[in-house]
Amino acid sequence: MRAVERAAIRVHILGIGLNEDASDRRMLDELHRRGYRLQSRELRSVLNELVGRGLVGVREASAGYPGRRTYETTPAGRMSWAEECRALSKLTHEVFGTRVPPLPPQVGIDDSQAWLSTGDLEDAEDG
Repeated sequence: MRAVERAAIRVHILGIGLNEDASDRRMLDELHRRGYRLQSRELRSVLNELVGRGLVGVREASAGYPGRRTYETTPAGRMSWAEECRALSKLTHEVFGTRVPPLPPQVGIDDSQAWLSTGDLEDAEDG
């Protein structure tokens, strides 16, 4: 898996876990729906990395579902998600000339607090 693709997959995993607990099966299905072709072991590797960094929390499923876990993005993961979204957006802008989109409201900070805002890009284009 290439570094940029791995970064995009991390962003998707963190984004999936922003508002709900999600199983690895749900994440894999969602990533496949978005066009990523990765195996369960590759997903597990990324999830283990995110858990190890404290960006995703793990919850063991209730009785009757042995070995089934769900994952939820932690507060540190929310900030990492925002930072990685911005970095990927910046890269997209540099490569393809698109504008950096504003931060989603669920991040909890507005675009004016971001290290690079849409306003910064507009100022750069005007000047």
